[in-house]
Amino acid sequence: MKSILRKPAFLTATLAAMWLALVLLVLLQFRWSNELIEAYQQRLESTLAASSASFRADFQADLSAVCRSVQNASPVSPPVLPLSPIPFRLYFVDSQMEELKIWNRNASSFEAKPWPEAWSQVRQELIQASDDLASASPRRWFNRPWLASSAAPVFFRATSNEDDSAPNRLQGFLLIELDLPALSSRYFQPRNDRSFAPAGLETRTVVSFLESPVFDSQPTATVSPSKFQALDLLSPSPSAPRFNLRPFADESPWQLRTEHRAGSLDAAVAALRFRNLATGLAVCFVLFTGIVFLILNMRRAEQLSKLQTDFVAGFSHELRTPVTAVCMMAENLSEGLPSEPGEVKHYGKLMLDQGHRLRSRIEDILAFAAGRSLVLDLKPLDLSQVVRAVLSEEAPLLKGFEIDTSFEADLPPVLADLASLKSALINLISNAAKYARDAAFIGIAARTSSPGIVAITISDRGTGIPPAELPMLFEPFFRGKDARTAGVPGSGLGLHLVRTRVEAMGGKVTIESTPGQGTAITIHLRSKSA
Repeated sequence: MKSILRKPAFLTATLAAMWLALVLLVLLQFRWSNELIEAYQQRLESTLAASSASFRADFQADLSAVCRSVQNASPVSPPVLPLSPIPFRLYFVDSQMEELKIWNRNASSFEAKPWPEAWSQVRQELIQASDDLASASPRRWFNRPWLASSAAPVFFRATSNEDDSAPNRLQGFLLIELDLPALSSRYFQPRNDRSFAPAGLETRTVVSFLESPVFDSQPTATVSPSKFQALDLLSPSPSAPRFNLRPFADESPWQLRTEHRAGSLDAAVAALRFRNLATGLAVCFVLFTGIVFLILNMRRAEQLSKLQTDFVAGFSHELRTPVTAVCMMAENLSEGLPSEPGEVKHYGKLMLDQGHRLRSRIEDILAFAAGRSLVLDLKPLDLSQVVRAVLSEEAPLLKGFEIDTSFEADLPPVLADLASLKSALINLISNAAKYARDAAFIGIAARTSSPGIVAITISDRGTGIPPAELPMLFEPFFRGKDARTAGVPGSGLGLHLVRTRVEAMGGKVTIESTPGQGTAITIHLRSKSA
């Protein structure tokens, strides 16, 4: 199973299958979202229509109660006005349309009142209604409705005299004038027993008379309510069959307009559809991204596990080889095989070289295990002296190599930890020695690269490093393909430890390499004057 997961073809197929599944999920989500939004829109429309019809029925019922309570009133038979939720004023005008009287609640009588200037058209409507009733049949006279004026918030109905010999004789008209300011502030506001706005909906509701708003639940809105769908408040309602009130003109002046606060209901539903779809896509994208990262991390973990396995195998070989060599030479010495002083000296040199090699590998693994727990003692160091000390310690390794050192004049001291700096230089110099091969050249140059920064470069004239491998050189356990193929000894930790130690000292490491020409690795450290 693990070998299958490592194959790029498997990862590609997995990602392709996930993309197809994601596309299918998006399509299904879009379809389901549309179905849900359509159902939601239908519910909104039906709820809005039902709430509007319910309010119209309530308004008609309250208005009918007022009309029935006063329809038999006259100056001869004063009314007893009920306690009505609808604020109104009661008037009486005689059949000659000359004298207008208003009911005074405090005096319990009709009192004369001048005709309001705004009621000139209402007066004309009363005259026209009296002419129509002059030739009305007894049945029509008996069933005469209340009429809504088309010019003022007034409802009127003809009254007859009490002379049985002339039952159709017009006595005058009763007029009910609705108090629009009080109607807006008292009747149309939400009450405990009835909420004007449809429950659960963010609606804007407007009641208008002659296209002028009497009540607006959202008065600061910029959209004109004339664009909303209108409902005639005086049209017959199935829930109020006894409503005996009609508009005097063909078109009713009383309208109820409702709309979603965001604008049209279609726009609100479209916005909701977009939000739902965007949210769903975002969730799908996050899910897909998480799975992709999971696969990539799994792949990286597999690669790291392989590198660690290779490291254990390579490091075991690195330890076994010098230990075996030392044991063999020690066994030969103990048996007295090398008898000549020159041979004994040669054996001692070989054992010393293998010991240095063993010590170097052990120090690498211990330094890597220490990780970030380095304890550094930064102090000014003379870089030339440190380099000479390193070259002296590594002299047996560098025998036969051409060492070219170049130090800039008046080079300032660098701020570094002596042990860490020597370890980094030893790693770089030993690497240069391993990969220089037949060139047998190592260059060491130090200069001031920028104000406050000193750069020391260790270069070789070996085979160089392929550009594709440069970004991974400082990763732990990584070794280039050419090094593995050529059997160059190493653990893959050297450059990683160099970077770790240099960065801990506040510096950085850069690398330049040209295949076939060699490699140059530069350590940049702060100077004492920085």
